Amino acid sequence: MQSQILPSRAALAKRIALQFSYGQNLIHLVAAPGFGKSYLLEHFVTDHYEPFSKAYIEVGAKTRDEDVVTHLLEHSFSYPLVDVNETLSDNFYRLVKEQGERQLLWVIDNAKQLSQELIIELEKLATTAPGVLYILCASSRAELFENAVDIHLEPLSDSESIRLMQSFYKTLPPAEDPIFAEFVRQCHGNPALLLQWHQEQQMPKHTAKPTRRWWLVPTMIVVILIVIGLVYQRDELTVMLPQSENAPVVANDAVFAKQQQPSQGAHEGNMPQPEQASDDNLITEKLENDTQAVVAALQQPATQAATEQAQPVEEAEPEQRQSVPTSSNMLPYDHHWYNRQDDSLWLWQLTVMSNEQQVEAYIARHNLEKKVRHYQRADKGWHILTWAQPASRSAIDAQLLEIAELLPSLEPYAKQISKIKAEIDSQPNPELR
Repeated sequence: MQSQILPSRAALAKRIALQFSYGQNLIHLVAAPGFGKSYLLEHFVTDHYEPFSKAYIEVGAKTRDEDVVTHLLEHSFSYPLVDVNETLSDNFYRLVKEQGERQLLWVIDNAKQLSQELIIELEKLATTAPGVLYILCASSRAELFENAVDIHLEPLSDSESIRLMQSFYKTLPPAEDPIFAEFVRQCHGNPALLLQWHQEQQMPKHTAKPTRRWWLVPTMIVVILIVIGLVYQRDELTVMLPQSENAPVVANDAVFAKQQQPSQGAHEGNMPQPEQASDDNLITEKLENDTQAVVAALQQPATQAATEQAQPVEEAEPEQRQSVPTSSNMLPYDHHWYNRQDDSLWLWQLTVMSNEQQVEAYIARHNLEKKVRHYQRADKGWHILTWAQPASRSAIDAQLLEIAELLPSLEPYAKQISKIKAEIDSQPNPELR
């Protein structure tokens, strides 16, 4: 065996050998380009029918019929004399008479390049050749032979696709990686497309070297200056408050002084004073003015204290109102929109991304604004894009035509909204934090 072969391909090779044993001497292997027809033919020639004389040829656009006939007969008989003017069957019958019957296996790759005359000769030998002659051909065109059995080479499954890539690449992302899984899905089991994976180009950009956090130092300096300013402002307010509390004490001292003045006037009343009436009037007016000043001084601190107590309460109310977020603001992306939908409805899931920037770029590139919705699956950290038209299971297929016009390369699949809500509410993976 040249190299390992996938289980599905090994089973197909055994199926071809079983068809030969049932008496079908001409088998045609059909598959699209890149599905590994040539590799399977080489494996079949190497690992099957060891005692047979084998001939393997790959036909090209410039290959002549004479070249094919000569190659097949030279690998089937010992030093044959091939007459290019005779047909393949005539040369074959003549060489069998000369050298005797034998067991032969002919494998022809890219058989669609054969001429119609040579195809007829191969069909004739498959039914009338003496001895044992097995003919296995491969091409991308079905029904190339009228009397052959067409066996179609199926695409690889996702598990076999990853297994094939692991045999060619030393390191691959995990199968759960959304970008890697999308690449495998878009290849549709074609080995030629799977082997075009480029590790450096396909990995997400967030795996690059982390940028230096040069902005942390200026930010810390600004925060420290703000804290110092707040502390200094608080100290100024603390110094101003005791001064306002001492104001009523000064007023009380003034009242006490004014109360002492009548007793002093009564003591001095025994002495003769000129213009005593005018002095009494002046004293009375002065006392009234002082009384009004004292009352005003007493009322002003109380008013200021009440105002200062009311302002924190009024300022606290907007802060409390602002600190109570609504339920819609607490939900990221379009989660609030999904939660408002009926659990029994369905949506088309379009694609999966690894971060929000890729989703925004994808929407902008395909002009999908207001046509799609976006949510994050918490347990995987995936960003999933869905079509924004919920519908019942029977009516959702009508949306595929519109999706195919905008995104012809995608293969969306339907997902129930109840499942989407469960993915939104799933427990976050600690490794993704």
